[in-house]
Amino acid sequence: MKRHTVIIAALLLLAFAFVLGAAPAAGDAQKLSKKGEKLMAKFHKAIQEKKADEALGLIQQVIAADPGYAVAYHNQGVLLHQKGQVDEAIASFEKSLQLQPDYANAQNALRQSLFEAGKAALAAQDFAKSNAYLLKLKDQPFPGADNQGMLAFTRFYLGYNFYNLKQYPQAEENFAACLALPGLEAGSPDLFANATYFMGMISFVKKDHARSVEYFKKYLQLFEGKPQKPEFYPFASFFVGNNLFRILEAEMAKGQVAGMEAKVAEIIPYLEKAIADKIPSEDAHVLLGNCFVYAKNYDKAIATYQQLLAAYPQSPELASYKSFLEQLQKMQQQELKAKKKR
Repeated sequence: MKRHTVIIAALLLLAFAFVLGAAPAAGDAQKLSKKGEKLMAKFHKAIQEKKADEALGLIQQVIAADPGYAVAYHNQGVLLHQKGQVDEAIASFEKSLQLQPDYANAQNALRQSLFEAGKAALAAQDFAKSNAYLLKLKDQPFPGADNQGMLAFTRFYLGYNFYNLKQYPQAEENFAACLALPGLEAGSPDLFANATYFMGMISFVKKDHARSVEYFKKYLQLFEGKPQKPEFYPFASFFVGNNLFRILEAEMAKGQVAGMEAKVAEIIPYLEKAIADKIPSEDAHVLLGNCFVYAKNYDKAIATYQQLLAAYPQSPELASYKSFLEQLQKMQQQELKAKKKR
């Protein structure tokens, strides 16, 4: 089975802004000394003249002179972020918020820097590093509708990282939190669909096949009638068929064979769809062939296994497939002889 990939969202994020005056709702701790005021004036001029290195040196002098001034830490963070020193920038924004927890500029900057850092690490497939940023981001305030998109993607990326780290309970928690956000299905249907898909995958891994079927059927329903189908669409068909087959096998092991014909008939179209869409999985052929055996349709079972041999000539299971195909051909001959005698 191919590795699942995820699209990195290109959310519209505002450029970090410098604050040149006092922070909103500032208390006495935010008042600048005379030395600090002079340095801030020089800092303002350096920013206007686009002298970033000089501005950074000046804001660091402001911090040394007035270590309780939250604005200075915010501005230092903006400059550090622009220089690509992301971790240092994050630390500076955090310090600003330690001094003034309600400082909106620093809150926005910290959210954005954590999100971008987490997204970059995810793109590099460093899932643990990505989560180090995103777990911190998850606990930040997300006021207003403008931040709900970032929150949704934060939860989804956390789920995706945990899934790749095989930490399935944490993955499930975050995908579920993503899906639970109000208005997600209407406002971000692709994100909703992807989170639904991965909830189906986690349920499959946990062998909760009935629940997995529900998620994958929901995923398929989301794209009914749409001409463009996403990358995961054929795999969802396969997993519906796979889950239903596992449920059928469990029932048969308990001697529960009532309605087997109808259940096999339900499974077959999903597996046929997956094979028609050429998903790279031997299992789709194997399960489909076995369904035809259960239905005693040996012609189609043989054709399916012949297709399997042609599609995967290098398979490590090739000898087993050939052996089973020979058994099927014998079963077919026995069926034909039985029909002639009738």
